[in-house]
Amino acid sequence: MNLREIIMDAIKYPISDTRKFLIFCVLIILMSLSTILPSYGLKNNTLSLILSLVTLIVSFIVLGYSVEVIKGGTEGDNTLPDFDYVKQFVMGIKAMILEIIYFIIPAIIVIIVASASGLFTSFTKIVYASIDAIDNGASNFTMIMAGIPQSTVNTFTNALTVTLIVAIILFIIFSLMAVTGLVRFAKTEKGTEGLRFMEILKDMSKVGFIKIIVTLIVIYIIALALAFVIGLIGLIPYIGVFIGIFVGVPFIILFLYRAIGLLYSDA
Repeated sequence: MNLREIIMDAIKYPISDTRKFLIFCVLIILMSLSTILPSYGLKNNTLSLILSLVTLIVSFIVLGYSVEVIKGGTEGDNTLPDFDYVKQFVMGIKAMILEIIYFIIPAIIVIIVASASGLFTSFTKIVYASIDAIDNGASNFTMIMAGIPQSTVNTFTNALTVTLIVAIILFIIFSLMAVTGLVRFAKTEKGTEGLRFMEILKDMSKVGFIKIIVTLIVIYIIALALAFVIGLIGLIPYIGVFIGIFVGVPFIILFLYRAIGLLYSDA
């Protein structure tokens, strides 16, 4: 499918089954109660604990359902998935673990790069030198900087630059791999499939790296635009927040995951 077909299909998809869409909307409301109710002045420790637990459970169900939306997109299924709360709860947990793994790997690499380049050491030296400068009467930023050895500043600047470059590159690479890994998990319902890096790269190659990047950028821009509209609706006193969350947020979630599924339908 081309980009236009993916976007048009994903926009129509959330309301292809009104009943299922409304059920999904109710799940989003339940997931959001722990945030919404305190904003209306309802504060109770026991209630907050219960709502937090509800939020956690429903969040996994919503994520698991979203994974099944991806699967439907890859298989050309034009209807919203049926609800199987236990199954989707388990799938949501697996999907969350998968996403955490894809976050941990680049984070560890960035920490190693930061340490090897001297970022942490030079930062510590700058902190201590700044404290000494203040103790010696430095009263503004210029005077504090004057008390820090230039070699330490240069080391910190170079290390920070290298670390940021590596972090950005890894973020882009692992974000793309995480999306593809999630799709593989959705198609097979096996968590290990989402970590088969060589197969993930093959899937990305089949779809096309440029197509993946461009499509993801476009759909996230559309999602941000929709989120901005929801924000404006949320400004309506009392009912605005509920309208935005009840309709807008579920629509955006289904739109995004449907588009991702369609993107990988040729993989």
